[in-house]
Amino acid sequence: MTFNRETNVNLKFVYQTTATIAAALAMCLSQPSNADSATLTDNSKFVAANSLSSTNTLPDRLTRQFQTTLDQAVKDNIPPGTSVGIVTPQGSWFGASGVSNLATGTPVVPSDRFAIGSVTKTFTATTILQLAQEGILSLDDSLSQWLPEIAANISDGENVTIRQILNGTSGIYNFLDADSLINQEILNNPLREWQPEEIVQYAYNKPRSSSWVYPNTGFILAGMVIEKATGSNLAQEIRDRILTPLKLNNTFFAQEAIPGGFVNGYRDVDGDGSLDDVTALNLSWAWAAGAMISNTQDLSRFSRALFGGELLSQDSLNQMLTFNRTGDEFFGIGYGLGAYSVDFDPLIPGLGRGFGHGGDAPGHNAFMFYFPERDITVVSLQNSQPPNDVNPVIPILTTLLEEGRGGSSKSVPEPSLVTGLMILGAGKLLRYVRSPSRKAK
Repeated sequence: MTFNRETNVNLKFVYQTTATIAAALAMCLSQPSNADSATLTDNSKFVAANSLSSTNTLPDRLTRQFQTTLDQAVKDNIPPGTSVGIVTPQGSWFGASGVSNLATGTPVVPSDRFAIGSVTKTFTATTILQLAQEGILSLDDSLSQWLPEIAANISDGENVTIRQILNGTSGIYNFLDADSLINQEILNNPLREWQPEEIVQYAYNKPRSSSWVYPNTGFILAGMVIEKATGSNLAQEIRDRILTPLKLNNTFFAQEAIPGGFVNGYRDVDGDGSLDDVTALNLSWAWAAGAMISNTQDLSRFSRALFGGELLSQDSLNQMLTFNRTGDEFFGIGYGLGAYSVDFDPLIPGLGRGFGHGGDAPGHNAFMFYFPERDITVVSLQNSQPPNDVNPVIPILTTLLEEGRGGSSKSVPEPSLVTGLMILGAGKLLRYVRSPSRKAK
């Protein structure tokens, strides 16, 4: 396969928009939901999460090739900086290229932290599923059971379930839709500290959609349910349940004290062709839907622990991996409980489908996917937004498989959602994901 701007842009569809500075847009598609299950059976839980190390353990020749690919991508089209992590059964590689701060020219290093946008949703969903395992709540509890005053302001709120707010089938208005008034408020008051109750008000009295809606509002509600059910704050629950047990020492909520901070984020806000530093923007409006900070090592560890059954029971993981049609089957995309299923074979034959999430925060982009058929984890973080046309992940993964470093193919039941579907040509896909007019219907 020849890699060019059109080929590499195919990965852009997995970056779900949390917000932009000028207008916060989400990719909200419009087809009736229909669930299909992708089960990781006990026999396929072959992730050796405890073996993860930041040490590069793949052959030097291969890692040099990866680094060259990454350096060229940054030089060509991914300013200012990018960090990539690859973990396979044969070894791992963590690389970085570019700068973390345009003013100082400080180089990006593999341990640098980035805003991860909607990858936050996977942490929030995992916490909800743990609470369900413990019998503290049920995924089929109604929203009104936990947040009666909030549910009363949402159309038919008494019939919305926790499962639906996590998987996008609740039909609740996306508070970051292009026509939402919150976008201008974020622009006018970029340093404002938002409370969850203030955020969800932008979905009050909005018509419920019968189609799948990207669940930004749903995850704010999920964070509120977690706090109501535990009597604790969301950041602390995620820390106690996920970050501390997995020793994810470089993962935080943006509102927490972050020793050493994270890399600067950049976006061309005024359209003059130069990147503006948007690091100072307060991310509290994204909260449980997109306000976390992490690095490639921590996200690799989290992904492998999650999909390897270290954080959830088999039943809970199966529920997370029950996917709903998101509206455009040509992309082969399904959405479960805070996780996507994407068929990557049309791009990289033999890689199979991946489970994970993309993230888009002001000045940052994130990509975290686990490929069970090859036992490969890939994480890519950038400090520019929107995602650029050239992403080094595709050629790096292709090289990995060509070198036979991707592990032997594993037999994982294929969800009927993905069977027979294909990703559209790069040109058509590029036009689709760049369209600012797409919104929930």
